[in-house]
Amino acid sequence: MDITHLVLALAGLLIGIMKAGFGGGVGVVVTPLLALVIPAKLALGVMLPLSLAADLIAIRYYWKYRVSRVVGSLIPGMAIGVLVGWVLLDAIPDLWFRRVLGGLACVFGLLQAFKDRLPKVPSVSAVAAGVALGVVSVLTHSGGIILMLYLIPQGLSGRVFVATAVLVGMALNSMKALAYAQLGLLGPEVWRMDLFMLPTLAAGVGLGILMNRRLSVVWFNRAILALVLAIGVRLMFS
Repeated sequence: MDITHLVLALAGLLIGIMKAGFGGGVGVVVTPLLALVIPAKLALGVMLPLSLAADLIAIRYYWKYRVSRVVGSLIPGMAIGVLVGWVLLDAIPDLWFRRVLGGLACVFGLLQAFKDRLPKVPSVSAVAAGVALGVVSVLTHSGGIILMLYLIPQGLSGRVFVATAVLVGMALNSMKALAYAQLGLLGPEVWRMDLFMLPTLAAGVGLGILMNRRLSVVWFNRAILALVLAIGVRLMFS
């Protein structure tokens, strides 16, 4: 097994662990990891079907807890943001996009690590939040921190928060599919890689459930932060 297949297997494992054991943050870790061994833009395509599959599994459980009003208010802005992200993704050369992805991985990794210490963000309109979410998600699959900053002031908590976030993610991923397909990021090569990753993804789900019961979330997040920063720096300067 060569280094590319090893990284693909590790990526699948991490997706399963983080989705099942620690509640997300997958894009900011796995997309840059994949970009170490395959073209950075192609890494976005590889992530999309796996993210959509995870959304579909999660929404079956969380559907009854959703707040459709909040989801609907974000959709117009997300549509605009996806279009802007689509144009940017097409315009940025592959080499520069690799460096952009590395820099954004570092930024969003640090934001995720220090989100509890961030100053209170004034509420913004649903359109503005949707645009920002759409652009960032198209370019990095890492819009979770933006969505969190928007949803918390809405007074959502617990299962309602998670359900609404999952539904927003599913709508956003569905919009991105058209952009990625047009840019050639969902071709046969992508599906072959996704199929190769499925066994380790399934193993990661079981391992994530076990780790959630036995491993400190704090130490897991610190290890992931170190990994994200190391990969981000590598992408920026390679």
